[in-house]
Amino acid sequence: MNVCKGFKREMISGPPLERGARQFFTYSLLCLLFLWAPFLQAEAKGEPEQSEVFSIGTGPIYKGNMALAKKSAISNALIKGVEDYLMRRLGSHGVINNFERLVQGVIPGAKEVIENFHILAEGKMGEEYKVLVRLKINKKVIDQKLRQAGLIHAEGPPIKALFLVSEVSEGLISYWWNDPEINPALTPTELALYKVFQERGFVPINRTLTTPEVESFKELRAPELEEEDILLLGRLFSADVVIYGRSEMADEKEVTLTLKAYDVRRGNQICEDSQAEEVESDLGSEEGITITLERLANRVAGQLTPTIIQILTADSVKIHYLEVTIRGVENPRQVKEFRDFLRNDVTGIESVKQTRIRKNSVSFEVEYRGGRKRFLDRILKHKDPPFSLDLVQTEDRQIVLTAIWAPSKNLFMP
Repeated sequence: MNVCKGFKREMISGPPLERGARQFFTYSLLCLLFLWAPFLQAEAKGEPEQSEVFSIGTGPIYKGNMALAKKSAISNALIKGVEDYLMRRLGSHGVINNFERLVQGVIPGAKEVIENFHILAEGKMGEEYKVLVRLKINKKVIDQKLRQAGLIHAEGPPIKALFLVSEVSEGLISYWWNDPEINPALTPTELALYKVFQERGFVPINRTLTTPEVESFKELRAPELEEEDILLLGRLFSADVVIYGRSEMADEKEVTLTLKAYDVRRGNQICEDSQAEEVESDLGSEEGITITLERLANRVAGQLTPTIIQILTADSVKIHYLEVTIRGVENPRQVKEFRDFLRNDVTGIESVKQTRIRKNSVSFEVEYRGGRKRFLDRILKHKDPPFSLDLVQTEDRQIVLTAIWAPSKNLFMP
């Protein structure tokens, strides 16, 4: 069935050649969108990432130079395609947290990560030339670039952050841990930090709802806390990271925000940053300070969050070598099904190498980022495995599984 049959043509002004090109481009684009709908639905359902991307590029036409305009349009489409892939690959939180590293370390070399591309449609549109391309990303190359840029995409549970941030204004300091039983409302600085850290995928701890027993704070009421006190408060609130520091307002003309991040589990400071900015004079005092605080919080968070994520998720991205044995295999086709499943459908696997074959079992050496427990969760709880699996035993780096072949799954047997 031709899904594009019956497409209603509309009158388009312009010279005959230009009109024909525009009609062809629009017609091809609509056809592609119909055919691409299943792909989009798969992405929305969280299917494994695709290395194939569609992108539209635009190039300006100067002095009638169509060749140069087409070249510019192709270049634009390739860069946009890589950007789209990175958005899907890293997610919005990953892109926000690593924006500078992406812009400086990955996107400038966008063309290096493209394995190949094909122009599907093209045409002159007014004073611009447009192309529709399908490009394929070389996953090995882009993985290498992401690692070189220090880009980390946390796959585990979100990081819980506690904010211990005081405010200094007109020489007076205020901070919530001075008198926690009063349960003061969140300060403007806290609200700004909540917003920007939530946008980056963190879970800010609302200390107005989860305050531990007041007795716990007896020795923790000084405006300047020692590192051990900061970490103790982090443990009391079950935080993963504590953001400690202060915002200072100088005569409502300038705001300075200084923050340090502490890893509660490891018990040490991991990074810090300080930023200052003048309050816009054309805004009201309160509104100007609020806007300035949000901008400062965004800039400081942009410096801190990549390091926080990299350190707190280090265990989840470390490569582990596992020996995976599957029993109950009946023919080479089933072995291939399982190997392809590991390589293509299980997130975090770097490589799969077959190591030995026995009468009814096959063993593989698997390089995996995340450890044995996470590997088993992803294998056993996968929503669409090639066949059912039962865990037989696991110890150290050895995992033994049994394949259960349902009648419907035996259709691929020779």
